[in-house]
Amino acid sequence: MSVLSCHSVGDVIGFAIEKEEKAVQFYQECAERAKNPGIKEFFREMAAEEQRHGDMLKNLDSLNLDKVKLQKVENLKISDYLVDVTFSETVSYQEAIIIAMKREEKAMAFYAAWKDKCVDEKASKLFQVLANEEEKHKRKLEKLYDEDILGWD
Repeated sequence: MSVLSCHSVGDVIGFAIEKEEKAVQFYQECAERAKNPGIKEFFREMAAEEQRHGDMLKNLDSLNLDKVKLQKVENLKISDYLVDVTFSETVSYQEAIIIAMKREEKAMAFYAAWKDKCVDEKASKLFQVLANEEEKHKRKLEKLYDEDILGWD
């Protein structure tokens, strides 16, 4: 992976694309190794989601960053109270969701931390957009965990 620089939007985009490609690869490997067919499908869906993030970055017109509206995302904070889970071939559905949630949580925190380190205003805005995308994905996973695992209404 290249060293992160935020001298330009291009630097940020290049780094973020590499990060998304690594996530796609991780989830594809999990899907290939998982024994349970439902878990395989879950990881395939995660890989597809990360691929969409990468495609969005590849098609991003940095001149339109000013027009991007950041969405307010409700934080259920479920992942805040969970510990990291290591992937195994017999990972449960609950563990699979935790793996994905924690990865999104870390990606969101990473991008959020970098937005304040950039001198370039557009690069900083891009980090905000990336953090917001990861936050939306984390929220989707937390909602799934809440409904499927915790079973709360």
